[in-house]
Amino acid sequence: MHTEYSESENVIRRLYEITQSYDKGFDFQINALIQLGLERFSLDIGILAQVEGDTYTIRHCICPEYMPLLPGNQFEFGMTYCAVTCESNGVVAVEHVGHSDILGSHPAYRHFGLESYIAIPIHVGGVTWGTLNFSSPAPYPRAFKEMDIDALQLMASWIEVELVRRMQENQLRELNVKLRETASTDPLTKLMNRRAFTEKLARSVNHFRRSKQLQEAALLLIDIDSFKELNDTYGHLLGDKVLIEFAKVITENLRSYDLVARYGGKVFVIWLVDTDRAGIEVVCDRFMSGLDNLALVDEKLTASVGICHLKTRQVDENALSQFVKPAQIMDAMIARADKALCQAKANGRAGYAFCSEAPVYLDTLS
Repeated sequence: MHTEYSESENVIRRLYEITQSYDKGFDFQINALIQLGLERFSLDIGILAQVEGDTYTIRHCICPEYMPLLPGNQFEFGMTYCAVTCESNGVVAVEHVGHSDILGSHPAYRHFGLESYIAIPIHVGGVTWGTLNFSSPAPYPRAFKEMDIDALQLMASWIEVELVRRMQENQLRELNVKLRETASTDPLTKLMNRRAFTEKLARSVNHFRRSKQLQEAALLLIDIDSFKELNDTYGHLLGDKVLIEFAKVITENLRSYDLVARYGGKVFVIWLVDTDRAGIEVVCDRFMSGLDNLALVDEKLTASVGICHLKTRQVDENALSQFVKPAQIMDAMIARADKALCQAKANGRAGYAFCSEAPVYLDTLS
């Protein structure tokens, strides 16, 4: 009786040490649990396997060299002892499979020749996730004890709790990603929304003006022409389709490091870095051509673009411009691009206009 109590106490102490080792990672903990099971049961092979449909996949295992099993190995579920374990929905412990009515005629016995086997199903959210199982090609020299069953159940209980916890953590991470995307993404076009664009533009402008090398960039406001008439004629669903498809046109014609957002309604905003006047004009022409080729309505679709073309220059470090906040600079850029957009509209639409003939020096904006 005293020996049984000592064995139980030892298993519980080892389980506690393993399950509290969160800093060492889940893989370490699972392998330590399997090693504990191998020592407790005096068996050769320990496996944590996941069952998905008809596929049995080894997730963690410890086995001798003559049994080259590896994580990721897959087998037909029905060809494993674990199919019987999952069906029994409880611990299956067999000391000599060849003498067993349960497993003696099982295909896995003929194929693998494993004589001793003890296993338990792993459940997650009320559904069978897989099994924790231990086995050996040799018959078990003694009968499995009640303490063996208890130890296996304790290991399985911790694994189940930990799998649920990890699943919930993954779901929470995915939810947080979706929430961040929702907070920063326009739901219709999937572009950045105005708030997210403003935050990224502020960082880019700050880097832009502090660079020791001379820089060129441009802020563009793009407005789809006669959009109200389009909605009135074809309905808002078609209008939304135009916005979605034009957003794709814009994205396809920008570099990965350019910024684009739906600024509001039918207006898009773009921040082009490292781009001279000729490059800006090429980009605008591509937008115009892409919109014209959409062919979503009978009329020709056009847009007007207002451009604030910027340049940096070497200035006195103590100049007042060094203390101007990025938000002030951005407001000034938007105002100039908006004024140019009005000019493009006044020029007959379907075109682009610069806010000035020459680039605006960034240090003059405030």
